[in-house]
Amino acid sequence: MDSEMDEVARVLLQVLRNSPEFLEKAASQTLGKMVDNVTPARAMTALLDMGVRSQHVKVRKCAAELLLSLLERIGVTELAGTARAERLANAAGTLAQDRHKDTR
Repeated sequence: MDSEMDEVARVLLQVLRNSPEFLEKAASQTLGKMVDNVTPARAMTALLDMGVRSQHVKVRKCAAELLLSLLERIGVTELAGTARAERLANAAGTLAQDRHKDTR
């Protein structure tokens, strides 16, 4: 599934943009299951590239929630000192300053 993560994440994040609530919920749950079942580096890259940079609040909110669960699963000590840690810190700063409270 790692090789397909980018494409599937892109499609599921698009579903979050302007779909009925039940489809948004299903897309969010599916992304969560994918994040749980691919390598953390791959999931983090896809969420940072497509989710955090999105113009849509629902997409940023979902990406923020999934990045938080991923960070909790990996652990801060595992990430410390890696290149991904700096990218994640930058994304966390961006999300913390988001104008929508749900994303923060």
